[in-house]
Amino acid sequence: MRPILPILLVALTACAPQYVATVATSEQDLPVRRAAFATQPEQLDSAFRSSCDSPGDEVRQVSGGIVQCRILPPPDLAAYLLLQFDGALETPILVIQKQTDREDGGFVVELSYFAEVVQKSGKPRRIYFKQRALDGLMDELLTATGGVARNA
Repeated sequence: MRPILPILLVALTACAPQYVATVATSEQDLPVRRAAFATQPEQLDSAFRSSCDSPGDEVRQVSGGIVQCRILPPPDLAAYLLLQFDGALETPILVIQKQTDREDGGFVVELSYFAEVVQKSGKPRRIYFKQRALDGLMDELLTATGGVARNA
C-alpha cells in the first residue's frame, strides 16, 4: 500500500507540464477523488502521512479535516511553473490534499492534487491538471485502505 503515494507523486511531477489545462479559481474546481468509509479511515491517514517523508516534503494540517502533503518539485518543473504562471521567485509546491468529513454515520474522504505557484502579489495560485492515470492511482489508494469509491 505504501508504494501507491510515491508512484502518484512521480506521475504528478513527471507529467505536469504536458497536462496543465486549467487554473483553479475555487475549491470546487479541483480534481477530486472521493471514497466513503464506514469508520475513521486510520489506515489511509497513516499511509498518507508516512508516504510524505522524502527530503523537502512537509505534512501540513490545514484545518481539522484537511491535511496536505507539500512536495518540492524537481527544478525543471519548478522553472516551468514559475515561467508559465508568472510566479514570484519562490519555489512552487506540489500538493496532495486529503479532506475528511463526517457523513451519514461514516466518513467521506476527498483526495485532490494541484500545484501552488506564489504570484508576485504574494498570493498563491493553484494550478491543476486532470489526468486519468493520477485519478486511478488515487482511487486505488482509497479502496486499498478500505474506502468505497464515490466519484461522479
